[in-house]
Amino acid sequence: MSTTSADTEASVAAGVHSAIAAYAQALDAGRTDDLAELFVPDGVAEIAGMATFEGQDAIREGFAGFAPAEPQLHLVANTVLTSYTEDEATAVSDLAFFQRGESGWAVQLVGRYDDTLRRHDGVWKFSRRVTTFRP
Repeated sequence: MSTTSADTEASVAAGVHSAIAAYAQALDAGRTDDLAELFVPDGVAEIAGMATFEGQDAIREGFAGFAPAEPQLHLVANTVLTSYTEDEATAVSDLAFFQRGESGWAVQLVGRYDDTLRRHDGVWKFSRRVTTFRP
């Protein structure tokens, strides 16, 4: 069976969306081991203007410093696959970060993810994720 361009795009998009959703879930639950595993071994997580973590160990350790003290929620929307092959893809997404405090849920930050992902052992993983917060 041959793979059409539409089939390839749908497959890549599904893998990219799955990685993005798994990242938000792991981050909000404080599961830094799971979060680090969403990156290729030499992956890079950059939080613009704050920190850059290179490699799974550094990502795990770096994000441990952001472990949630209160319930939090990252909502990711408007994800667009900007380029792709069968083994690498780039995407952009908007994000809103909420925390629950005494008065309920409130938006704390909004921003954007700029992602480069690649297929690693049959699974889509981040090779580079840049998080930029908007004023």
